[in-house]
Formats: sequence, C-alpha cells, structure tokens
Amino acid sequence: MAAQDTQVNLILQNWKPTKNGNFPVVVKVYHNRKRRYFRTGVSVHPKHWDEASSQIIGKARENKLVQKLLHKALELAQKIETLHDEFDFDLFSKDFSESSPLQSGENFVTFWESVIRDLRKENRNGTADSYENALNKFKKFVGSKSIPIRHITQLTFEKFRIFMVQSGQSTNGIGIYLRSMSAVYGRAIKRKLVKPESDPRDGFKIKTAKTPKKAIKQEEMRLLASLDLSNNPFVEESRDLFLFSYYCQGMNFKDMCLLRWDKNIVGDRILYARKKTLDFFNIKIRPGADGKILEKQYRILNEMLEAGQIRNELSKKLVFRIFDDLSDEEMKNPDLLTKVRKQRAKVINAHIRKLAATHLKYEPSQVRLLSFYSARHTYATVLLKLNAPIALISEALGHADTRTTQVYLNSFSSEEIDRANEGL
Repeated sequence: MAAQDTQVNLILQNWKPTKNGNFPVVVKVYHNRKRRYFRTGVSVHPKHWDEASSQIIGKARENKLVQKLLHKALELAQKIETLHDEFDFDLFSKDFSESSPLQSGENFVTFWESVIRDLRKENRNGTADSYENALNKFKKFVGSKSIPIRHITQLTFEKFRIFMVQSGQSTNGIGIYLRSMSAVYGRAIKRKLVKPESDPRDGFKIKTAKTPKKAIKQEEMRLLASLDLSNNPFVEESRDLFLFSYYCQGMNFKDMCLLRWDKNIVGDRILYARKKTLDFFNIKIRPGADGKILEKQYRILNEMLEAGQIRNELSKKLVFRIFDDLSDEEMKNPDLLTKVRKQRAKVINAHIRKLAATHLKYEPSQVRLLSFYSARHTYATVLLKLNAPIALISEALGHADTRTTQVYLNSFSSEEIDRANEGL
C-alpha cells in the first residue's frame, strides 16, 4: 500500500524474536531508498502470520489493532506529502508516535522507554536516569509479559510494591520507583492514551519513611560562613560552594557548575532554569551572602585568566572553577563532564564532613549523613523554623508537590518533644 511515492506496509520482523519466541508486527515505511520500522506493540508466532495478505490469522483482536494502525500510518504519510510536498521520516515518526496508542502507549514498558528518550532529548538526564532505574526494577517484576497501559490498575501498583518489599528494597527506595511509575502513567493520561477517570493512582498512597537528619542548624551555617579558611583554599572553596547552594534556595550542584556570568548573573539577580525540572528561578543576590561569594569567584576567575590557567573557552564564562582543566574538545563530552562533576562533589562532601567534625563537633554518626545536598535540606528546614508556609518553601525549592517538600523538612527533635511533654 502506498502514499504517492511512499510505501507503507505491515510486516513480521522475523529476524528479531522476543523472549517468548514471538516476532514483532511492525509498520514498514519505505521512501527514497530508505526504510524504517515502527512498532505496533503486537508480536505473534510465525504460524499466526500470513505474509501474502499481511494479516494476523486466528487472533482477530490483534489483527484489528494492527490493521487500524496501518490505516493511520497511511493517512499520516499522505497528509505529510500533501502539506509538505514530500515525505519526511522525522515528521512521520513524531506524529505517528503521538497519535497512536499502539506505538507509544499499548505496551506500558514501551511507553515508559519513550518517556525516558524524551527526557534525554530535553537534557533532563537526572530524571531520565531515575525513571530508567525504576523501569529496570519494573521489568524484573513483569518478566517477559507485555502489559498494555489500559491494563495497569491499582493492583498492579500494589503488586509491584509488594515485589520490591520482598526483594529487600528500602521504603524510600520503593517510594522513588513508584513515583516514577506514577509520573509515567500521568504522561499517558496527558497524551490521552488512557482515560483519566480510570486513573489507578487515585487512592493509592506511596509511603515514605522518615529519613535521618540531613540538615544543619542555622547558627551552624553561620559558624561555617565565619571560618577563616584562607590557609586551605581547597577546603575554603568547598565551603563556599556549599554556602552558595544554601543561600540560593538549595541550588543543585549540577546547575551551579554551569552557572554563567554572561547569562545567569543579571544586575542584582541570579536567573537560571533548573536542569532537572526546567523550572525558572529568579534569586536576589545578597551582598553579605551569595554576593560575597560571587565577588570572590570573580576575582579568582580574573587571576586565572591572567595566568592562562583555564584551558577551554566555556569555563572562562562560568562562575565556578569546576571544568577549567578540560580542553574545548573534552567539554563536548557529556559523560566526561558528569564524571568531573561527581568527582568534585565527592571532594566537597569530604571537606564538609571534615568541617562538621572539627568545627561543629558532630559525632561520626552525624557526619556520615552530610553531603552537598544537605545545603538544600538545610535551606528548607531553616525557612520552616522561621515560620515560612510549606507552600512557599515548596515554591522556592521548585517542587511540583508539597509532599515532596515534606521529605526535606526536619521532624521535630527529641529535645523539642521532651520539652513539650514537660507541660503534660
């Protein structure tokens, strides 16, 4: 079957067996000596496939689904050729994926994979990694079974939870995986692949265990800020990076690494979009806090520029000295940037723990819980202590849901509860 010069057919991919011994039925599109294959979400045994008629035999439901999808593909190919004078694979792929519940939504795992690909295209690799970890766990749960999105029920969520409990997953780990699954299902609803009134998430509660204290007291942060660390510039820089995150609404280290003088520092404001969520932030620079750190970083940058110590052009525009030793070519390698950033984060964590043990007199059990992320937890907890509404804290952190913010906030300390009990 053809749409002008474009051929659109159903075929059995008999060279790509699935785990259960079946083969995928796909839409084959041929144009200008190029061919591409598009999934239908259906796979069958060769005995159920009639090559001459491109029909599934003995499985009426599956055959109806793939024939309907073939019809949609033909209509789309004709539409593209009519509107754009010639066929375009990219346009076809985008529209076919979005319009077809079989292509992107019939199989929940397949749809989940498409969500991860979309996140990576948006450079939201952190979220993509989190979704991929959850998907890998879900694949272990379902095995080789193919589950259509419309068959995902509240019982599916519950059985997946029980599976993770039995495999020894922590309560918060289970929560992270279930929230990823829930977010993916939410995308399926937005794309109208399933009806919102049949949302299995309604009434399903994702449990969260109380996490050990990760926040530092406000007075302890002030003590860290007042320390003279000029005799150890490496520790001083780690302290300043930690404080900067705290002063800037718990800014993520990944975002700090790519903060630029020419794009993000505008007058007395810091303007940036968080990589993880793409939320936009507009933060006032305070002279005695983040402003002081910015002044120091600008001075260090000029000194290094004069000494010719920065190897790539981008780092000459960055606020913090994270990637200075990389060449221009190395700066194009995202995996290398991630490796350098994570190595630097480990160094900062070690320095912050050392400062906490030495100057804040933290016990080893407390020191172990500290990391760069503690700055974000501390910011949220300090605002709560200052009687800021949780909704405001949630907005400042860039959380879409105040329930996420609750995880960041300190539970009351034992001492506070003891004092309250004295009044009984």
